[in-house]
Amino acid sequence: MSKPYPLVVPDELQQEIRSAAQRTGLSMADIMRQSMKAGLPKVVEQFGPTMLKPLTAEEARLAYQKPNPEFDDLERHCARLPKRRPRE
Repeated sequence: MSKPYPLVVPDELQQEIRSAAQRTGLSMADIMRQSMKAGLPKVVEQFGPTMLKPLTAEEARLAYQKPNPEFDDLERHCARLPKRRPRE
């Protein structure tokens, strides 16, 4: 099932879509649908969350080389606080 979705398209992009439709023989709507379908994985890859693990305290210390005893004390304090159970 398809649903219409209002989309504001800048003039320059609309011209590119129109030109692509003329060159391919597809409708402008088909060009937009196919463009979204083809480009969506790249957009998710480029702008989605990374799967990097956070730095350990030692890795962070080595990376930034600026020990901060006050922050380290705060970090240890926060780590000892009880964890809240997630809401269901």
